[in-house]
Amino acid sequence: MPVGNSDRGIGLWAGQIMFGLNSSNEYIDWWHDVLPNSQETIEHEGRMVSFVFSPILTIGLSNYLNISLSQVVGVRRMIWEGSGESIHHRTEGSNTSFSNALGGLLGDTKLLARYLIKNTGKGSGPRFFLGGGLSFPSKNTLTSDPFFLKNKDEMTDHRHFSMSDGCYKAIGETQVYYKQTNNPVFFGGSFLVETPIKENKYGYKSPTLYDLSFTAITNEKNKLKTSFSLNLGVMHTTNGFWHGIKAPNTKTTITTPSVGFLKNTNLGSISVNLLKPVFIYGGFSGSDEEVDSEVKAWRVNVGFRRLFDYVIPWFDPMKKL
Repeated sequence: MPVGNSDRGIGLWAGQIMFGLNSSNEYIDWWHDVLPNSQETIEHEGRMVSFVFSPILTIGLSNYLNISLSQVVGVRRMIWEGSGESIHHRTEGSNTSFSNALGGLLGDTKLLARYLIKNTGKGSGPRFFLGGGLSFPSKNTLTSDPFFLKNKDEMTDHRHFSMSDGCYKAIGETQVYYKQTNNPVFFGGSFLVETPIKENKYGYKSPTLYDLSFTAITNEKNKLKTSFSLNLGVMHTTNGFWHGIKAPNTKTTITTPSVGFLKNTNLGSISVNLLKPVFIYGGFSGSDEEVDSEVKAWRVNVGFRRLFDYVIPWFDPMKKL
């Protein structure tokens, strides 16, 4: 279960059903200097806390084709700690609406199909999957440009975050893993791309996301009867655009090392990972100009996976044997 992603590295046989639940809990302590050409003369600082859950249901349509449906649910909350009031920030959450934001708990819905080129199941050997699908946005998104790129003189109170960016996206992924009897018993990586199909109805076109991750997991032959994992992720986003104008601070590169453990229980498999995101490029200032800033982030990912005993009979190739 790489970095709390309950469906990674698992291929189902025809008729099998798996339920997963991924939880990402992030804490960001941020600060940046006075923005140039701004209406304000105060430094900006605060905390961004996110609690995001994603239940996922996977079904084996055949021994070579799996389909997954997931739904993002959660809340992102800004805690403002600046020395005065700001039109850019305040203490608020994504569950509430604002002048340029529709609030709510729902994020994007994702439908993904995976072709299992190589799947050794529970035995030793390689697993090689290719996947593709679509991401459907919720209505809980920003409704206007928070940077006022067309006319900064019109800048008023606004919000910069939401549960969805409002864009329909195409998804592509590759997973390559290997299972063996010696440590590490499970290792490999995945590569994910999400790209917007077009700008949303409010004029925003989100960045393209590239997400590369590697993982290695030990066996359970220890006193705790628990597997331990090491993970490394690299995420890059391209520029986003409001009404065809490049949006500041949307192009980022973040590397995320993490450590964790995985425990098999009677209910299913549970994983917990501690991650340390490090900003290689980009930041939190909301400006592409050089601004002194500091960002300290931590994340805890929790994953749960249960493979049901029930097999859908009309998908099961063994049902007549």
